[in-house]
Amino acid sequence: MMVRITMEPEELKAWIGLHSVAGVGNVTLRRLIEHFGSARAVWKARPADFSGIERLPVQVLDRLAKGPDERVVERSMGILERFGAWTMTFLSEDYPALLNEMQNPPALLHGIGDPSSLKNRAVAIVGSRYPSSYGLDVARMLSSELVQQGYTVVSGLALGIDASSHDAALVSGGNTIAVKGCGIDVAYPRQNTNLVRRIADHGAVISELPPGSSPEAKNFPIRNRIISGLSLGVVIIEASMKSGSLITASCALEQGREVMAVPGSIYSYRSSGTHWLIKQGARLVENITDILEGLDAEKQGHNEDIVTCLSKERPKLSPEEQDVFDKLGPYPQHIDNIANLCGQSVGQVSGLLLQMELKDLVQAFPGQIYQIK
Repeated sequence: MMVRITMEPEELKAWIGLHSVAGVGNVTLRRLIEHFGSARAVWKARPADFSGIERLPVQVLDRLAKGPDERVVERSMGILERFGAWTMTFLSEDYPALLNEMQNPPALLHGIGDPSSLKNRAVAIVGSRYPSSYGLDVARMLSSELVQQGYTVVSGLALGIDASSHDAALVSGGNTIAVKGCGIDVAYPRQNTNLVRRIADHGAVISELPPGSSPEAKNFPIRNRIISGLSLGVVIIEASMKSGSLITASCALEQGREVMAVPGSIYSYRSSGTHWLIKQGARLVENITDILEGLDAEKQGHNEDIVTCLSKERPKLSPEEQDVFDKLGPYPQHIDNIANLCGQSVGQVSGLLLQMELKDLVQAFPGQIYQIK
C-alpha cells in the first residue's frame, strides 16, 4: 500500500510536541501553525513573536517557552514507527475536506492503512455495543449494500453494531474507516485486534488522540464528531436513550449531515433512542434505497426539527452566557477552544462557564474541558 504522506522527522517531532502542550487545542494549534508557517518555527519563536496572536493564554506561552517535552515526543515517535503509523495534519494533501467543515476539526490525525481513503464518499453506521441478532443482521445488510454502491463505511470500532459494520464492509470487498477513542497503538477493545489489521488493509484506522492514550470515557464523544465529520450521513441502529450514538447524531446535525435511524421492536429498550430520533424527524431507514434517498435529499430544513429537539431547552441567560452556551456542544471542548470561538479571554469564559455550571447547565471535566450537560 502506498502511503503518500511525507513530513520531515524534525517537523513531525515539532507537531507532536505542540500537540502535547496543555492548553493547545485544535484551534490554537492551527492558529500557531498559520501564524508561523510550521511547527518547528513555533518552537524557535521568541516570546515577542507571539504578540501578533490574540487571546493566547499566558500559561500556554509559558509552556511553549520551556520547549517540547522530549520524553513525550520520543515515546510517541517510537510508537508511531513501531506500528507503521502515519501522521496527517490539516496541511496534508490527504486531509479530508469534509473535516474542515466541522466547528472544531482535528489539527492532526494518526493512522494506519491508506490515508487517501479518508477522502472517499462515506456513510457512518453506529449503534449498540450489545445489539440483538436483528440489529447485527441489519448492520451487515446495510454496510454490505453501501460498499456495493461505492461508499466507504465509517464506524467507531466498538463491539456490536460498529464491529459488524466494519466486518461486513470488508467481507463485501469494500473499504471501511475505524475512528478510535484511544491511542492508535492501544488495543481496545482487544477482541477487535484482528479486525484492526484487516481494516488497515482495506481502509484506515485513525485517532486524533496522542499515542498511548487510554480509552477514557471523555474520549468517545470527541471521537464521535470525527465519525460523523467524515461521513455524508449517519445511520443509527439500536440505540437506547443513553447511547453514545445519540451524541454522534447530534454531532452530525451540527455538521449538516443527514441523520437516519433504523426502527426496531417497540418492546426493546435498545431501540428507544432510534425511535425517538425518528419521532423528531430523522429519516426512517428500512433498506439501502432509504439511505441513498436521504443522501440525495435537500437537507435545508429537514434537520431543523431534530436540531431543536436535540438541543437543550435554554433557560434565561445573560447575553454573555448565551454566547458561550451557543458555542458549546454535546461533546467536550477545551476552554481555550471555547474562548477562541467566543472571541473572549480564557478568564472571562472561565467565569461564565462557572456560572452556568452552578446553574446545572454545563458539565466540567478535568483539564478545563466543558460540554453541555
